[in-house]
Amino acid sequence: MPAKTVNLDALIPREDFVGEIAQAGGSPRTTISLSDLGRQGFFQANLRKPDFQRETGYWTPNKVVDLVKAFLDRDLIPAVILWQRGDEVFVIDGAHRLSALIAWVRDDYGDGEDSNRLFGAGLTDEQRAVAKKTRDLMKKEIGTYAEFNGLIGKTVPDPRKARRLASIGQESLIIQWVTAATPEAAEASFFKINQAAQPIDPVERRILQSRTSPNAIASRCIVRGGQGHKYWASFDDETRKKIEELGEKIHADLYKPPHKNPVTSADQPIAGQGYNSLPFVFDLVSLCNGINIPATPAAKIEALEPDLEGVQTLAMLSKVNERIETISTNSSGSLGLHPLVYFYARSGNFIPNAFLASLQFAKKLHDHKKKKAFTSIRRDFEDFLFAHKVFVSLTITRLGSGSRSLQRIADLYWALFEGFEAGNTGEEIVAELVKQGDFVHLRQAEIPSPGAVVLPGKKGASHESKSAAFIREAMANPVRCPICQAAVHSNSITFDHLQRRREGGNNDGANLAPAHPFCNSGVKN
Repeated sequence: MPAKTVNLDALIPREDFVGEIAQAGGSPRTTISLSDLGRQGFFQANLRKPDFQRETGYWTPNKVVDLVKAFLDRDLIPAVILWQRGDEVFVIDGAHRLSALIAWVRDDYGDGEDSNRLFGAGLTDEQRAVAKKTRDLMKKEIGTYAEFNGLIGKTVPDPRKARRLASIGQESLIIQWVTAATPEAAEASFFKINQAAQPIDPVERRILQSRTSPNAIASRCIVRGGQGHKYWASFDDETRKKIEELGEKIHADLYKPPHKNPVTSADQPIAGQGYNSLPFVFDLVSLCNGINIPATPAAKIEALEPDLEGVQTLAMLSKVNERIETISTNSSGSLGLHPLVYFYARSGNFIPNAFLASLQFAKKLHDHKKKKAFTSIRRDFEDFLFAHKVFVSLTITRLGSGSRSLQRIADLYWALFEGFEAGNTGEEIVAELVKQGDFVHLRQAEIPSPGAVVLPGKKGASHESKSAAFIREAMANPVRCPICQAAVHSNSITFDHLQRRREGGNNDGANLAPAHPFCNSGVKN
């Protein structure tokens, strides 16, 4: 999902699509009114989303407001498509339209009563900020539902507001019913309808269709920090608790402190924005567990078998936790890689494949017992990498955002490491690299592209320009590890005794310096 969109996922509950089909009584209704969507509405109480449906979180604040405005101004709104299983009514198409109206009625744009109940601790700062923006825009453009409720039976001098008040009681959404006889047929209808109307991201489509597989369950648990709809609810209590604890920990390790845009602090999270990050986390889980990431997002892969007891999900989460601790956290073996050096572009934008490639690079250092050797050349390596961030973007541009560029970036890091270890300068290393077919594209770094120079805008500096300025200055003189002299990040700080305690050093602040966990425990001691 794109960033800065409104999370409306809590407003229509999810439920397993598969179940015994009971005959619904009466004739199917043809419309849905606003009164049906209130918290006490009889129809709303039976409304569900299939558990395979993607999150209802793709609309911007403007689009949410525009939908409510269109409803009140009696503009054309496409029909919602529903499927009935007994008394339960599942939304096949139109979840965003229905949720936007529910959000207005309940004043819940991702931070209200229903959202807090579902997400709890997983309700992020980004989600709250977008919710506030939406609510403020709604008040400015339309007004609140409660305000209109208070006008019932009163004279309304504003003609537009009077027409909109009348619309609340008179207008409704049209319902189109799917006549599929089985859940399988209804699910097939969902994917056909949604792929034709607004194509689903290929990675997300794989997640939706393999939703009971351990990698899909683990990914959703990480994204929501163990909160939200519990795709792991069928597992036993002990397994559920362990899954939620690991999901919460991994989410915190990836996304705290919250990402700021523009970047105005070196204390950025190692994985960018936690909001709307499911495709990235799915690839992260796959990488850490030896599951092939497709060469392109659209490439097909074989789905894993369903995890019926949660054992595989828990094992996958444990592996992700273990791998993240090699590059971040205060774990004793952590290299404590600084995100502004490795994971972010100069513009302050997070680069998923740079993160995943760094995981692979760290693993190779560990497997080849080269972490101490890396520490000895780390400052030169990172200074060069920071000065040549364009190498990563050139590689992604050449090979795409799939596994091909991921592996090539990891290979680039390893080639740089071996070159520095051999005593070569960065320029000498690159001169040899560009002679190879795998890295010939790095020559383009010497030729600025036509769009490389960004002219200042009339409305002031962009977030990207501000981020670039801050990152440049912040990394010119960062807090440095006394052992390897490379930059230290707030997520991965231990304190080195400059004079060892066994040699008479004390715990006074003058004898302490922030250090990388591995440098402090694996190199010095």
